Amino acid sequence: MINYCFRSLILVALLSSVFCAQTNDRSPQVTTVTTVLISPLETKSAATGQEFWLRTTNDIVVNGEMILPKGSKVRGHIAETVARAEGHPQSELWLIIDKAVNKAGVEISLQAIVAAIAAPNKDSLSSDPTYGMLHSVEPTMRGTGARSASSSGTLAASSKADSNAAVATATLKPMPKESTLQEDSQGVIGYEGLSIRWNFLVPPPITILTTDKKNLKLASGTEMLLRMTPPRLPQ
Repeated sequence: MINYCFRSLILVALLSSVFCAQTNDRSPQVTTVTTVLISPLETKSAATGQEFWLRTTNDIVVNGEMILPKGSKVRGHIAETVARAEGHPQSELWLIIDKAVNKAGVEISLQAIVAAIAAPNKDSLSSDPTYGMLHSVEPTMRGTGARSASSSGTLAASSKADSNAAVATATLKPMPKESTLQEDSQGVIGYEGLSIRWNFLVPPPITILTTDKKNLKLASGTEMLLRMTPPRLPQ
């Protein structure tokens, strides 16, 4: 149990900047990357174990070595889905980031959370014809055809915590509508009623998205900022 607790604290320190900053010069580094959701996700049709894919929009360089160039793919899966119903006042998607695949086809394991989410706008990749062609060759996803969440306003993240899990809750940092997510962004922008929190009790870390709406939907082109321990190329 002590070992589990220790590993949980390490993950919290590495992946969530909402905790107190560490002053030790030897504190572990954290890497961030911005990504775009390829296909929509929603609680109405999502299933446990379902895969989803992201595409990176900037490079990841660690200690001068190119690990993941812009345009690499990131795979995740749904750990759990909760639909709003009697006894469940909210809809939830529990997301785990699994790995990245660079342009050479090399797979790289990741330990990451989704630190921030921004709804797509009219100038986002989701409205780009070239992006549409890239989307068409991605693995087929379930989860289309439901009413999307509205994109009016910005919201702070929920402070709800699971009673049996170590959970951190994001605070929202304001960002201009026309901007993409920044390295220090946290929380949710552009999805009304959507909040984000994390479960670090047992690795891998889980990102939990919650809304009081009947259907939680993320549109294709949704931006996601990933915060992770620095990835390494396999030996």
